[in-house]
Amino acid sequence: MIFLGIIVSFIMFSIIVIIHEYGHYKVAKMTGVHVEEFGLGIPPRAKKLWKNKEGTLFSLNWIPLWGFVKIAWESEIFLEYYTKKWKLLSLKDIKKKIKDKDEIYTKKGKKIWKHEIKYIHARIKSHKKWSNFYEKNIFAKSAILLAGVAMNFLLAAVIFSLLFLIGVKPIWINSFIETSLPSKIIPTIDYALDQWVMIENEGVSLFPVADSIAEESWLQDEDMLLRVDGKVFEEISWLQEYISSRAGEKISMYIERKTACSPDDYDKTVCPIIEYLSLDITPDAQWRIGSYLAPNITVNTDFEYKYWIIDAIKYWVLETYYQSRLTLSGLKLLFVNIISPETPEEREEAIDNVAGPIWIVNLITQSLQWWVALLVILWAIISVNLGIFNLLPIPALDGGRLLLLWIRTLTDKIFGKTALSGNIENSVHVIFFLILIALSILIAYNDIVKIISR
Repeated sequence: MIFLGIIVSFIMFSIIVIIHEYGHYKVAKMTGVHVEEFGLGIPPRAKKLWKNKEGTLFSLNWIPLWGFVKIAWESEIFLEYYTKKWKLLSLKDIKKKIKDKDEIYTKKGKKIWKHEIKYIHARIKSHKKWSNFYEKNIFAKSAILLAGVAMNFLLAAVIFSLLFLIGVKPIWINSFIETSLPSKIIPTIDYALDQWVMIENEGVSLFPVADSIAEESWLQDEDMLLRVDGKVFEEISWLQEYISSRAGEKISMYIERKTACSPDDYDKTVCPIIEYLSLDITPDAQWRIGSYLAPNITVNTDFEYKYWIIDAIKYWVLETYYQSRLTLSGLKLLFVNIISPETPEEREEAIDNVAGPIWIVNLITQSLQWWVALLVILWAIISVNLGIFNLLPIPALDGGRLLLLWIRTLTDKIFGKTALSGNIENSVHVIFFLILIALSILIAYNDIVKIISR
């Protein structure tokens, strides 16, 4: 089962990665930008697969974590030549120095002589304005950077639409993130009750606190309180008010109790054994009996969402949006609880909730034992999560690259001078890429510890 889970996870992640990178590739081609390489996995390169007629190399790389699209002349720095004082020259500066017959140097400090200028001219001539990323306008560049994320959302939307067409059940009730979003796949308790995903039945579940009046009166966990002094209370708040009004007075509770069967009982009765009891209890001077109260809610196992094609399209758009919002809210909650938790337990719980690829593979492996629809829903949610993660304004990610791109463009337009040189920008991306790799290793370690401990 573990081996099968790894294979299924690899296929799911590979499809998500291929679709993401295909978005970059396709929009680059549509805007006239040459794509030098389409790679699956992170280098070093394992195998050259093929090269298409446009000259794009498709490759397979050794680290199967992500993928990349190498675009022609992605930054201005493509000819590494320097001044005598080791200042890196831009393409514009190189052209000017050649025209003015000024000295230029290689990275190793070697002076470029007149007979070598022809080679530089040939390199500059090969720099075709129509086929490189750097020369495109800000909107074409932005479209290329955002295309991968858009494809992640599109994949999730297609999956949701198919599920809504054939019928799908919610996979989880959201009691962790505070939201009013009417998500159908991960509804809140209130929305689940409103849609009859869950049904609130008669009675209130009791959970006595240790050494409390409730425990001393022989109440047990999950006893179902049906009536108090012969009265039925439809709302827990009404029950609390009634008990508070009877401080120091004896009240009678009529409860339903389910008892586990002994081995001898299985042949002669239905398990668990259900019995009905009347117990007397007296609230203390603070109007308390010492028990948690919970609504008697059960899951409607016959419920499912199923729509015709128009409504299915409508709800896949909405569900993709809701899942994106839930992902952002979840990231914000994790960040706040890790950085500035109200209690140490909140930080521990937040760190425990951080999950990486290894934990996701473990989750996928477990879902293989349940139902196929759950696996497909997880596929869509993972695609949304990766799309949102790539949109974060962090260098080395699509969102960070887009942010720095707009900063450079706007400062150049407003002040006539870019705030970040191409060299600095590339260095920032490399540094943050290494930071992300280090975080990935830490998260992977955390995943392994969680799996082993559980």
